[in-house]
Amino acid sequence: MTIEIDGLAAIARRFDAVLVDQFGVLHDGRDAFPGARAVLEGLRVEGIPVAALTNSGKRATANARRLARFGFSPELFRAVLSSGELARSRLAALTPGTSVLLIARDGETELVDGLDLHTAAPVERADLIVVAAVDPMCSSRADSDRLRAPQAARGTPMLLANSDLLIAVGSERDFGPGAVAADYAQRGGPVETLGKPAPMIFEAALAALGNPDPSKTLMIGDSPAHDIEGAAALGMVTLLVRQGVQSDLSGAEADFAIDRLRWR
Repeated sequence: MTIEIDGLAAIARRFDAVLVDQFGVLHDGRDAFPGARAVLEGLRVEGIPVAALTNSGKRATANARRLARFGFSPELFRAVLSSGELARSRLAALTPGTSVLLIARDGETELVDGLDLHTAAPVERADLIVVAAVDPMCSSRADSDRLRAPQAARGTPMLLANSDLLIAVGSERDFGPGAVAADYAQRGGPVETLGKPAPMIFEAALAALGNPDPSKTLMIGDSPAHDIEGAAALGMVTLLVRQGVQSDLSGAEADFAIDRLRWR
């Protein structure tokens, strides 16, 4: 049964470490949520290390800079981790010359910059598809599904660097990269997911915090399907922010819940 709390201060001292989702918990893509910074400052005063996690297809440094622009200074986090950074590590280990079709926003190429890979054009056959964002060539989910159908039929593997099912900026919502991958898998295309709820990003966060006991680690998130379900599978305690961007998605039940993130 989920226990409702008024502020994180009520339970913070139970934990040795805290993981916090970035988008939907700390900010909405346009503004920081009121009270979010006070929570991070409260955890710092208590000496509880924090790692920020995000399903962003961008690299970790880009996300750290974004947090700073929203007023979350670097000293508030022990680490910032993104599924995009995990994708970069995977791409760096590929055989030189591997043909990669990178689907990203606004022509971004940071996931492959400096790597000895062939960046395939959309009309080329590729050895691997990397999805960091929704394809800018597609105006609808159906368009995306039709565009990827031949690649799924050929069995081209897809590496999902952003597993969010929807994207939102402020009050605007649209289908996300996770939905693209779900359609691809439905057509029989092989998909590997790097972001939440897959365990890799949670394991990387725990390692960055010195491998605390998962049962004494709190995951704060707004998505029952990504944040809560993924963390619970590894034995972490979970806190759902009910007014978060993705809190209406179905998924696992959280141990604790709060209407919005605040310290007291």
